[in-house]
Amino acid sequence: MAPTSKRGSAKKTGVLEEAPEALLQAVIIADSFNRRFRPITLEKPRCLLPLANTPIIEYTLEFLALGGVEEILLYCHAHHDQITEYIRESKWSKDSSPFQIRVIYSPSIMSVGDVMRELDQSRLIKEDFILVSGDIVSNIPLQGILKEHKARRLADKNCIMTSVLREISPRHDSRPRGENALFILDQNRERILHYEYLKQSDSESPMLLPRELGKAFPTMSFQENFLDCCIDIVSFEVPPLFTENFDWQHSRKDFLHGILMDELYGKTVYAHILKSGYAGRIQSLQTYDAILHDITRKWTHPFSPDTNLNQQTYKYTRGHIYKESKVILAQSAVIKDNSIIGSGTSVGDKTIISGATIGRNCIIGKNVELHSTIVWDNVVIGDNCSLGNCIIANEAHIGDGCTVESGAIISFGVTIEKGTDIPTTARYTKMSTKKEKESGRFTQVVHSKTKSLIEYEDSEDDEDEQREASMGGLYAPEDESDYSDISDFEDDDEIPGKRKKGHARTSSESEADSFFREAYNSLLGALKQSHSVDIMILELNGLRMSANAEFSEVRRATAAAVISYIVSKITSNENTSKVVDATVEKLLPLFNRMIFEVNDQAELLGYIQRELAGKERGGTLMQAIGMKLYNEDLCDDEGLLKWWNEGNGPQGETPEMTKVRDGAKAFVKWVEEQDEDEDSEEEEESEEEEDDE
Repeated sequence: MAPTSKRGSAKKTGVLEEAPEALLQAVIIADSFNRRFRPITLEKPRCLLPLANTPIIEYTLEFLALGGVEEILLYCHAHHDQITEYIRESKWSKDSSPFQIRVIYSPSIMSVGDVMRELDQSRLIKEDFILVSGDIVSNIPLQGILKEHKARRLADKNCIMTSVLREISPRHDSRPRGENALFILDQNRERILHYEYLKQSDSESPMLLPRELGKAFPTMSFQENFLDCCIDIVSFEVPPLFTENFDWQHSRKDFLHGILMDELYGKTVYAHILKSGYAGRIQSLQTYDAILHDITRKWTHPFSPDTNLNQQTYKYTRGHIYKESKVILAQSAVIKDNSIIGSGTSVGDKTIISGATIGRNCIIGKNVELHSTIVWDNVVIGDNCSLGNCIIANEAHIGDGCTVESGAIISFGVTIEKGTDIPTTARYTKMSTKKEKESGRFTQVVHSKTKSLIEYEDSEDDEDEQREASMGGLYAPEDESDYSDISDFEDDDEIPGKRKKGHARTSSESEADSFFREAYNSLLGALKQSHSVDIMILELNGLRMSANAEFSEVRRATAAAVISYIVSKITSNENTSKVVDATVEKLLPLFNRMIFEVNDQAELLGYIQRELAGKERGGTLMQAIGMKLYNEDLCDDEGLLKWWNEGNGPQGETPEMTKVRDGAKAFVKWVEEQDEDEDSEEEEESEEEEDDE
């Protein structure tokens, strides 16, 4: 993937020639400085964990190579020996590498702030540079962002950083659960005026803003829907600021917040908001799972399995299925969409693999079900096993008849005995730290093939880290009342498709119901947060493709979300038509992408009728929505009358649905009359034409 170039091939500068531009440098911070991937990271650094069977750091290095980076400083602490060895043996250390890479080990770095202070002392950076972590996945072109940053630096001498942000829904899978931030930008959404990290526990607390901010910027943009891509273009002036402030540890909570809060610094920071391309960071198990699925579905193109970044041999087949050479599949084995299978893996009879990623040289037994499971290399899974969205690390052995629930982690070399049920919260590993052994946080469990097997329990992560460490809705926390899988945007009233609070998604939930719930939550949340319709379309389209949902299911979820939103906005003295008109007008581009023919019009009206059943003003709303759809040409005479005459039909209606239908009777009658008048005019015109002949 990376472009090739020989180092040292630049021309010697002549007397009258311009001096060459400084090397474009990048700093990669390999450490994550948290425990969200334990117990796996007790044995292997996060940046070397496989993502779609390729080490995570490969995506970061490919991204920088395509961006024209010429020199990389890779800072690391934990497992530095493994990182050094990996880079030494990789293509990035060969003469054909597009950049020089230097691995820098420092036993004293325990935060991003420590890295920046080390960088300042080393004097290795003399120009503006790119700052990323070692777990970035992105295909965005850096050249344009760099050019934009340089232009800002020339226009604003106080500019010290440009941060890449991506506008997404607050419930987007790529956003770590529990991690939210408020960005306050100028009215052009270019300069970042203030940054505030929002803790889940402090959601009701007041926020203090600099007093002078409102005076200097009477118009500001408050954005809570940004995904921080953790890609920064940083001035060489920044590392010394960390040296001056020894207590700054975090690049956002400390540095960005502090530099913008204190006007004495007089520094400015800008944002580059992505309009296209993909960018995300593996910050938690949940984002690891989400980005893996995005890679499988080619949203990160050209970084997909069949690009074969790391000496692989994957071939793509329909349904986002990737298989390497020398894969052995039993004739009765079933491989479903969004699955990856590595070389040398064998799959037994009647085994079903759905949305799973399987590494190299694995043995999967007979009658096994793998649903969204992540299996790494050299794993053995016995017969009659069932595995949900869990992680099975290298060399693990799962005995016959085992069940591993979604969210569980089986670390390197662990053996699970025959017939064992592994719960959602389980973390199994052979490794432990001295501190953890002394604190009693590990419980010894003895198995026939593993003498030192231990079950890993949660470490002393703070509240936010525990929340972020889960795999999204697939993880069942200890206190389910705090972590319902239903969206935070929902009201407590009964909602179509909503299960009782505290019930996580089960394997028995149909794909259609799962899509409905996720699409409903996404759209309703976006409406309540006043997101742009473009974001709504992007979210729904992504959910539809990932679930392989029919457009009928999209119309059903959209009808439910729109009705819930409209009902919530109407008060006793609020004009019904005003709310309906404003909502439908905003969603016109969305409706246009799901209504293609007369049957679609009738079906959408039927879903709306069903959602309004039993609601106060249901009939009035049915007429108002029908009229608006009709006036906006989203529904014509034929579609409206098809719903009225053939839709749910009087036979299939409940009494509540009949009341809703009756509310629209006057409007439908008017449409029928208009239709009859048009038919009469056409007949008269036809008769006149015959007379003329």
